[in-house]
Amino acid sequence: MTDRTPHPPPRPVPLDWGLATGLGMPRFAARRLTARARSLDPVRAFARHTLTRWNLTAALDDVTLVACELAANVLCHALRGEHASGCGWLALAHTHHTVLCTATDPDPRFPFGPPHHDMLAEDGWGLTLVGALSDAWGWHRLPDGAGKSVWAKISA
Repeated sequence: MTDRTPHPPPRPVPLDWGLATGLGMPRFAARRLTARARSLDPVRAFARHTLTRWNLTAALDDVTLVACELAANVLCHALRGEHASGCGWLALAHTHHTVLCTATDPDPRFPFGPPHHDMLAEDGWGLTLVGALSDAWGWHRLPDGAGKSVWAKISA
């Protein structure tokens, strides 16, 4: 006999799903990034909405710009070629007066820095901006060469 009772729809995932999933972080939010993205507007809205919800409006502009730069690197460099069908993640976490912004992608290559050959280049300066706006930033490869994470800490 088949159960024909309609099942309730899944509950929406709360923005602060870090605690709900047992990560132990009361202020954690993440957004999936795919190669189909047409602009950074959704990333910008995600960062602004998250920080406004956390009442961290003093850090809003810096965190939003850092989040957009890290997401742009994922979209423009990491989700191309052999990784075009993959996805990346942008995560924000707040703890002890610091916002941690992390972008993770499937490309294990070193993140590109500023162009040294052309000081007048119009692109390639994203990580320079990240470094200028953050207290610290860095990157690491994921286990088994499954990609990398680039992170930045911003005072809030």
